[in-house]
Amino acid sequence: MINPANASHNPHQHPATLAVPHPGPLNPRDITITCARCGAARDWLLIHVQPNLVFVRCRCAHEWHEHDLEAADVAAARNDAADEREWDSFEQMYRGLGFDGLFRHTYLS
Repeated sequence: MINPANASHNPHQHPATLAVPHPGPLNPRDITITCARCGAARDWLLIHVQPNLVFVRCRCAHEWHEHDLEAADVAAARNDAADEREWDSFEQMYRGLGFDGLFRHTYLS
């Protein structure tokens, strides 16, 4: 994913972003989403960038804009009891959540 902060003319203005780990499969329109790079079929990071962009990131670090998912899908996957955390960068977030490629070919859930 392109860091949205780089797309803005003001480097201090970041769009609101929500990242939610999702251990299960994703089946929008009754079709299971799989990673084009490694073939994984579950254990995703769902990334909602305001206002309506949803990206899916695999443990192998492959990421794509998923047109079949909406902000409501990310909100539904969110665990209200989970701690929320702010990250200094997308790279730190990916590393901290285990989606930086280190755990490729590994299901953690």
